[in-house]
Amino acid sequence: MRLPILLAALLAMAMPAAAQQAPSGVLLTGRAQTGTDTRDVRFELFCSQNGRGTTGLLAIDLHVPRHEQLAPVFDFDPFEGPDANAGQRTRLETPGGGNARFAVSGSIGVAEDVPFVFSLAAARRRDAPRLAALARVLRPLTAGPSQLVWTQENTRRGGPAIVARLDGSAEDSVRLRTLLAPCLAAP
Repeated sequence: MRLPILLAALLAMAMPAAAQQAPSGVLLTGRAQTGTDTRDVRFELFCSQNGRGTTGLLAIDLHVPRHEQLAPVFDFDPFEGPDANAGQRTRLETPGGGNARFAVSGSIGVAEDVPFVFSLAAARRRDAPRLAALARVLRPLTAGPSQLVWTQENTRRGGPAIVARLDGSAEDSVRLRTLLAPCLAAP
């Protein structure tokens, strides 16, 4: 009889710790231009903590809804999968944070609008150069109204890039500052 009670108590105590390790994010809407196509896109920013046996990360995802409509002009295939290696074809830029180039991977999302999700993450351990570059570019988003431009170059020769813009408001800045502060702090 005592064993089930003990197990339930242990599970209850473990839940908050597990929940703290799960990345929490902020989802913001922006606009993207790909050739003559213009559409709403979503930017999702994450920060998770280092923990015992886990490495936290700073991450940003770009969700491009109805990606299959862009397939005739933009080649998503080289970016698909966790081991995708299309090269450093992603440039992030913010006023005051400069710009940096990154390699990204992606996947087809499960949302109703079937987005292609470009994912850019930097580990908070053993990835200092990537973490520093990503933190430098994202930091201005936490200091007040700002803009982020994500340029996703095409692997198709002569194909248009996806140029996505996020215009962050003062309210967005507060939310991002709360979320990203641990990941933006100097190591």
